[in-house]
Amino acid sequence: MNLKLSYRDKVIFIVVMVILVLVAGFFIFIKPKFENVEIAKANLAAKQQEKENIDAKIGTLSDIIDNMKATAEEIGEKQEIFLDEAHPYVNETYIRDALSSLNLNITSMNTSYTTAAAINRYTVAKQNYLAYENKMNADLYNELPQEVYDLYNGVPAQTYPNTIIGVTNMTFSFKLENASINKVYDVMNRLADDEKTIVLNSVNAESDSTDANADASINLTMYSIFPLNVEEVLKETDEIKPIEPAAEEAAEPAA
Repeated sequence: MNLKLSYRDKVIFIVVMVILVLVAGFFIFIKPKFENVEIAKANLAAKQQEKENIDAKIGTLSDIIDNMKATAEEIGEKQEIFLDEAHPYVNETYIRDALSSLNLNITSMNTSYTTAAAINRYTVAKQNYLAYENKMNADLYNELPQEVYDLYNGVPAQTYPNTIIGVTNMTFSFKLENASINKVYDVMNRLADDEKTIVLNSVNAESDSTDANADASINLTMYSIFPLNVEEVLKETDEIKPIEPAAEEAAEPAA
């Protein structure tokens, strides 16, 4: 059997082999490289989008800081009406200092330990709203308050969360000078001047005008909170601090 190839067959064979080598090289070497390039492009696009999102968030940091400052200042204003959460003797000292200008002869002072209690958020029921058919039909321009529509449609009233706060009860007695009730009024006015959450529950004064050593007793309830250190919050939010890389990320790779 003669296997000798003609010149034409040799050329065809060589061309076919070259084509096979090129095709094999494309699938073995070039195509994976193209796929890696496409994956790299997709990863780059994702990272660029992630960077844009981070940049957008960084751009809002100043607004967040301003909001934090405004909130802290608002909290600072509101917490001024409460006493600071403290032990009974601190509350007693506060009352003694507040009444020191009245030159009272305080004979006794009993203060309970501060306990936690829930104060429901106060809301005024809209009892004056009249929701009846003629009124609803007459409201052509939808000028009635939303509460009227809610009442008419039977929408349940909104409920608010409770606030946990410190409650301290105190009773103190003092001498009435010449059995004069004016000292009691002075105490009441002085406590009201502080504009703190000190509730005067009851006053009991002896009415015998002939007794120069008559006593008066006052029962108080004081509301207190653990105050937010507003100055510290404002100090911490004065500037945007860069995020430091984690230790393992910042460490040099091992040789």
